[in-house]
Amino acid sequence: MSFFCLPIVCGTRQWDKPYDPDPRLNSIYCPNCHNNSVGPVKRREFITLWFIPLFPIYWGKQLRCPICQWRQDFKNREQLQKVVNEQGNIHKGAGPM
Repeated sequence: MSFFCLPIVCGTRQWDKPYDPDPRLNSIYCPNCHNNSVGPVKRREFITLWFIPLFPIYWGKQLRCPICQWRQDFKNREQLQKVVNEQGNIHKGAGPM
């Protein structure tokens, strides 16, 4: 009788896709690394078996900094627009209203 050792490889995998190609949305200030590089992405995260995605564990929209990998969820376009407007106030020297 022979036994075969068949390792089971499982883990997680993430896919990020740009949320909106508008250039105003891709230069939001990052509170972690202090760069103007944060942009919105659609994020999907799955549990994988043998590198095949099986079960979604996260599906949503996030602000993501490509430099330091900081992330923040947002729910809808209005919430994203509010963040962009607050960024405009900061760049002009005014505080949030």
